[in-house]
Amino acid sequence: MNEQNQINEPAEIKKLLEQNLELTEEIYIMTKKIKGYLFFQRLVSLFYLFLIIAPIILGIIYLPPLLGGLYDQYKDLLGIQAGVSNPIESLLKGGTGDMNLNNLSPQIQELLNNPR
Repeated sequence: MNEQNQINEPAEIKKLLEQNLELTEEIYIMTKKIKGYLFFQRLVSLFYLFLIIAPIILGIIYLPPLLGGLYDQYKDLLGIQAGVSNPIESLLKGGTGDMNLNNLSPQIQELLNNPR
């Protein structure tokens, strides 16, 4: 009986090795697919990041000159005269709080002088 087990052992080992080889090949194929999928996902995430960051950078570069021109167009409607210090503008530029009350519009000066 011992001789029969020894004879079947090499055939059994060969069968197990063949199954192992087949499974290893399947795992290799799946690993290649997963690696390709991960590479594609990295490219897509970089593209999305570019779609978010690019408009922000372009806005920082191009919006200040455009908004400056828009502000110049509406100075007359806002009642701001050229060459006169505007309190709002000085606050936007980081003013120190030393507003000149003499340059305010007459309506505001009247409210400041005659509180109700």
